[in-house]
Amino acid sequence: MIIVGAGLAGLALARRLADSRAGRVLVIESGPDAGRDHYRWVNDPQQAHTMWLDPTADPHFWQPYQATDSAYRGIAGLRRRLGGRSLYWGGVAVPIEPWALDDGSWPRSVVDDLTVSWRGGQSLYHEATEELRQWTGTAALSDGRAVDLGGHRFDEAPRAVRTSPDGQRWQAYSPLGDWPESVEVVSDCHAVAVATDQDRITGLLVEENGVRRVIAAPKIVLAAGTVENSRLVLQALHRADSSGPVELTGLVDKLAQGFVVAFDPAAAPKSMAALAESGGLFLSRADADLRSSLFLGARMNEHGLMVVDCYCMGEQTRSATGRVWCEPGADLPWPTFVAGGLSEADTRMTLDQQRELQRLYEELCGEAGVSGTRLHFDEPFGSEDLAERLVIGDTLRVPGVPATYSFPIGSEQHEAGTLPLGGAVVDEHARVRSVDGLYVTGPATFPRTGAANPALTILALSARLAGELADSGSVSR
Repeated sequence: MIIVGAGLAGLALARRLADSRAGRVLVIESGPDAGRDHYRWVNDPQQAHTMWLDPTADPHFWQPYQATDSAYRGIAGLRRRLGGRSLYWGGVAVPIEPWALDDGSWPRSVVDDLTVSWRGGQSLYHEATEELRQWTGTAALSDGRAVDLGGHRFDEAPRAVRTSPDGQRWQAYSPLGDWPESVEVVSDCHAVAVATDQDRITGLLVEENGVRRVIAAPKIVLAAGTVENSRLVLQALHRADSSGPVELTGLVDKLAQGFVVAFDPAAAPKSMAALAESGGLFLSRADADLRSSLFLGARMNEHGLMVVDCYCMGEQTRSATGRVWCEPGADLPWPTFVAGGLSEADTRMTLDQQRELQRLYEELCGEAGVSGTRLHFDEPFGSEDLAERLVIGDTLRVPGVPATYSFPIGSEQHEAGTLPLGGAVVDEHARVRSVDGLYVTGPATFPRTGAANPALTILALSARLAGELADSGSVSR
């Protein structure tokens, strides 16, 4: 079997298949093997921050598409290297909320496997969380600290991270750690197209050092990120049936925006003092009304003020507004394009988020005994100068005066939704319906994303797919 993509989804799947001894597994990665440690572990904090906010600082940053509107530009993109974004993520590990799983968008069988029981044992979410906990070597992914603000309880966010002894560096979980020798990985090998014979795959057309060849395989799993997965599926569908689609809708990211405000430490809200001391990230999980998680953090800046950072991260609604499409032609790979504006439902959510952020800002100012003001957010949505906005807290000098920011669509790098499980193209078992032997995993298959970041669900669904592939017989010729 071939797995296309060596990010979190592809590597997690490969590890599970290795554990099941299901046969030969080959992982194809478009980028190089440039080291297997998290970028926050090998770089000092300032350099790592620059690599996150300035794509030109990271030679592995990659946008395998042409953006046609304001979405999916700037810091939106993949990390084209062995490990992918598993070497860049922040480690927050939470499940998709019940209100997003239980409305009928997700196949019931998948929801039950994720949340109730998988194969007579614990749920997939439980198993994935336990795997992360064991990797951290801690009793839990969060130590149970909490603060209350504005009627919300903020718990320390559960994170799958290890910290250096001096506390200056950290790394989030990646399946690359303790990699099984039984899984072969080929780096610098770009997946050009799925090779098919009528409606069945025969292998994968790849390019290495300018030379193309087909690697024969009876099964292929696409785990190359939402946009690349979409391109490869569209090409395969069109090859099987020339009247097949050349566009997939439902592309979503997260809707995220927030504010920073500084306070005199002597008069700062008492609830924030513990946050500043811990340096941790605190989370209030999204409810069905706001559909947005709320995050809180606090730190001291160079001017001796306590800076509070409060932001929302909410669910973008799948619609025809977000889409991936290709220009068919004889040359492969096909040119790929993306669009991702806000639907009416998305616009309503951003306004709801802003009202809640305003309320929390006023609550903080009230506790600190300073007069607040009106928060002014970007119109249209999305800060063009996002990188500068996200570090503005370091420059704040006046207590109570806020600065806001909003992430342009794509900038949260949680793109998902074009190939939903149980949909027209992919069934509930992650099989592409009209191309036998072709599977998809990763956030592209999420029918709804909820407000949660995708990592825990990626790991859970990778385990589910690995089990089904192992059950279906040998994965290799």
